[in-house]
Formats: sequence, structure tokens, C-alpha cells
Amino acid sequence: MTVSKTRGEPSTSTNLKEALCEKIPVHHDLLRYIRRYFGPNIISQITIDSLYDGLSDAKTIVKETSEIDPKHGIVYRGLTIPEVVTLLPRQGNSPSAEAVFWLLLTGDIPTQQQTASLIADWTSRRQKCTEWWSGPRGETLVSVLRSMPEAISPMHRLSVALTIFNISQQAKEAKRHGVLPHTYWEYVYEDGMEFLATLPAIVSLIAKRKMLTNVSSDGDWVQFLLECLSNVNENFDIRKSSVADFLRLYIILNADDDGGAPAAHITHMLGSTDLHINEVLSSSVLAYIDEPKSGTMTQWKELQMKVQNMLGQAWMEQALRTRVLNLWSRDKLIGHKEADFCDPRYLALLDYAKQHLPDNSEIKLSRDITRILKTALRRPKRKPIYPEQSAIASIIFQCYGLKDMSFNQTILYIARTLGMIASIIWTKAVNAPVEHPISKCTYSYIESVRKESLKTRKHKTRSPGINTHKNIHKKGNNAGR
Repeated sequence: MTVSKTRGEPSTSTNLKEALCEKIPVHHDLLRYIRRYFGPNIISQITIDSLYDGLSDAKTIVKETSEIDPKHGIVYRGLTIPEVVTLLPRQGNSPSAEAVFWLLLTGDIPTQQQTASLIADWTSRRQKCTEWWSGPRGETLVSVLRSMPEAISPMHRLSVALTIFNISQQAKEAKRHGVLPHTYWEYVYEDGMEFLATLPAIVSLIAKRKMLTNVSSDGDWVQFLLECLSNVNENFDIRKSSVADFLRLYIILNADDDGGAPAAHITHMLGSTDLHINEVLSSSVLAYIDEPKSGTMTQWKELQMKVQNMLGQAWMEQALRTRVLNLWSRDKLIGHKEADFCDPRYLALLDYAKQHLPDNSEIKLSRDITRILKTALRRPKRKPIYPEQSAIASIIFQCYGLKDMSFNQTILYIARTLGMIASIIWTKAVNAPVEHPISKCTYSYIESVRKESLKTRKHKTRSPGINTHKNIHKKGNNAGR
């Protein structure tokens, strides 16, 4: 496959930190160049409407790891999702989490040797941190989790666990000893690697709220996650290789998100502060509870169960159509949204389902619901209806024995931590400033617009709309008196 874009010469080092060290000076040169020659250039205009529409169309964030392409959706370092799935080195039949992290951090498509080196690095790191899930520090975490009410969701538990999971020791020591700003990223890098290496065990503690025993630290990130989950659930699906292939695919599809998305933006802002990695991530967890906004896996599962319960075992096309449209009239369109194109993550998961679960009735029902919605809700001059990944991911999770969708939301989150950690490291590498735009109240903006209007016209005639608004304001004040 032809790569859509390139990001400079790829590193040949099999050590990720060394490869990153090669990239950082080149990026510094790029930043100096663009600011020197293009600093005054305007790349986006912010209007009054933009302010009150949440800056939805304004370009105001720099995020190196990924972006939204208007034709292809999410792209990682310039690569579309199909390119990422095709080009990254594989573990089993799917690209590995380690490979996509290497890509996000360096911009390079790693070789098989580079991927194997990172797998070995994370394995070595987690072998040194076993106390987090089978030692004294793990006992502290488990005791806190056990004290929480049953009604507390896994994502809320994860937020608490990450607050306790204080692994940012090297960054803390570096700060305490007054390390130079241009070298601080190296300590954040080390903490980030240890965090990622051990995160699957922490997530498994969330599910079990008991210590994990006899857990093998060998294998890649997903194999370690499955080892921990098997320890949590003795009835876990025995088809570990198939489950691993699916989880690897799901994780690489969700390894990063658009920097303007609320949850990613929180991480972006906090990542440039003095908070440590576990503190940044514990703060962002709660923003992912209801992600994606078009409908979580839990919401889709509930919707599809409603349809099935209404229809029974045998049903006709017209009955399905009636039930689906009745639900649509009462509830929001779960798992679907108006868009210019279909979510590439959904398409990748659909291809996986066609290949590995070709006769699954649940997947067929999901596709039938999508077909009905796309045709019945089509409107002139409106964008078409397309499915989001929740409409199929939830079903594949169930097929492999992972039926608790609220817990599966934590798997979505740990996938996103790959992009989060990569972005945090880069904010430290370039010593990015803390985002701090100017805020004004509505009346101040009105006054600014009025003054600008007067300057442009070169006379003192006031805008009728502004005068009217000011008169209303005066009346309101008089009434208050």
C-alpha cells in the first residue's frame, strides 16, 4: 500500500527512546522554521458565532500524534486507519499495540525488530513492578476498591485507582533536583513507559477487586491484558488467540483521538502542566464514561436487546422496520450519526466480523438496523446516516465472552492512553506552554464588536442591534432598581 504522507527519515534504532531522541531535534528545527517564516500567518478566524458554538470550526490546538481528515476521519501521523491496519507489524493476525505506540510517538512505521524491542522493554518493566498487583502496593489499591459501593462504575473506580497509582517517581525526583527543562521529557518518558507496561494489571484489579496471582508477565501488551483478565474470570473464553487478535485490532483503532474532542482536550491541557502522568490520566477518565457521544457500547447493547425482545425469535422485515423506527421516535439515534462518510473504525471492525464471525445473528441484526435507519431517515439536503463503531464493537466483545460493557469501556480508555502518553511526552519534549486563552463575558464581546464597527465605519453611528441590546440591558437595570 502507498503511504499517504511521510514524516521524515525513519529511525533505524531498535530502542524507542533513542529513536525519539533522533526525532526531537528535527522537530525543534521545524518549529523554529514555521514560527520564524509563518508566525504572523492567519490559519483560522474566530467569529462571535465560533465562540458560542464551542469553537467547533476553529483551528486552535497543536497535536502531533493524530488529527481529523475531512475525507478519511482519524489519521495517525498522516496515516489513515486502513493504512495503519495494513502497514503496522503484527502480533498474531492483527497489528500490535506496541507498534501503534511507536508510530504515534515517533511518526515512523516500526519494523518487526523495533516492535519486538518495545515488547521486550514493557515486559521487563512490568516484571519489576509486580507489587502493584500482587504485593503491598496492590493490597492498598484493592482495599480502596473494596470499600467503594457496588453501584460505582468501573470507569469511576479506574479514576480512583489511577489517582493512587503513583508511578511518576522519576519525574518527581527530576523536578526536586531542578532538572533542566529540555531534559525533563526523558524522565516523563520513563514514567510513561512503566505506566503503560503495568496498566493492564491495574484495569484487571478494577474488575476483580482482589489480588492477581500467578500472572505471567511475558508476551505483548494484549497477551498480558488477557493473562490478567483470565485471572479475573475463570470462565473467560478459551479462544485466547482469537480474543487477542480482536483486542489488538480494537486497541489500535482507538489508540488516539482528535485533539479537539473534550476528553482528549482535557488531557492536552493538563499534560502541559506540572501534574504527573497518573494525575493527568485519572482526571481524564471520567470524560470517557459516555464516549463516543453517538452512543456507548452499553447503550447499543440495550437498544439491540430492546429490538430483540420486541421481535422474539422469528420476525419479518416489516416488523423489524416498525420496531426500529418506533425506538428511534422515542430515543436518540444510538450508535449512528449524520456524517459525510462512514467511521473507518466501524468499517475495520465490520471487515473483522465478516472474516471471523460470518454467521453471527447479532451482527446481522445490527447491520439490518443500520440499513433501515440509513434508508428511512434519509433527508434531502441533510448528511446521510452512518453507523459508529459501538454498533458492532459491543457485539464482538460479547461473542468473545466480554459481556460487561461498562467494563469494556475501560478497554476503550486504556487504548486511548497510548495516544495520551505519546502526546504528554511530546508536550514536555518541546516544552509546550500551558494553554491559557483570554476569556471575556458576553457584554465585553458586545463592546469589542461595537468599537470595531465604529472604527471601520469611521463615524459614531451605532449598530441598531447593539443599541437595542443596550436599551434592553438599561431597562433591566432600571427595573432592578
